[in-house]
Amino acid sequence: MNSEIVDHIQRMQLTTNEDETITICPLRRKEILEEYSLSLIGKFLTTKPINIRAAKNLLRSMWKLGEDLKMVELGDGLLQFKFTMECQLNWVWNNGPWCFGNQILALRRWEKGMTARSVTFTHMPIWVQVWGLPFDLITEEAAQDIGQRLGKVIEVDCKALKTDQARFLRIKVEMHME
Repeated sequence: MNSEIVDHIQRMQLTTNEDETITICPLRRKEILEEYSLSLIGKFLTTKPINIRAAKNLLRSMWKLGEDLKMVELGDGLLQFKFTMECQLNWVWNNGPWCFGNQILALRRWEKGMTARSVTFTHMPIWVQVWGLPFDLITEEAAQDIGQRLGKVIEVDCKALKTDQARFLRIKVEMHME
């Protein structure tokens, strides 16, 4: 770009005549908001390149949704997962965390007004295993106490506690990401 154009662009300013609100006609806005309300926004937490096509195929397979799941690339490594039913979205949300190629997929619910630049991932559900406890502390109560020190307890795996072979605690905790 030549220096005259750069100089001109740098000196550009909005005048009061140009600073006006643009009204957008919301013809299908309600329908679009309903469609987006069944969405999760995701991003692989990695600096390595991801084969998005392979990741999409694997996630469709793992989530058993096939073509019912629409996946849209939003830029900046963001993906939008559009579900057709709330129960599908909830199943994916509740059964994570998910990964592809050893890279974790951070997810969050879509919110009205969200843009590619405003999306942040501040919390993530993680399954934690606690080994080496005295046998009498392999209990749901101990799991709650330990989990609360790590973050917000989402779930304690009670199935493992009810077996005769429980050797560790398994706790799903929402942890703060930094």
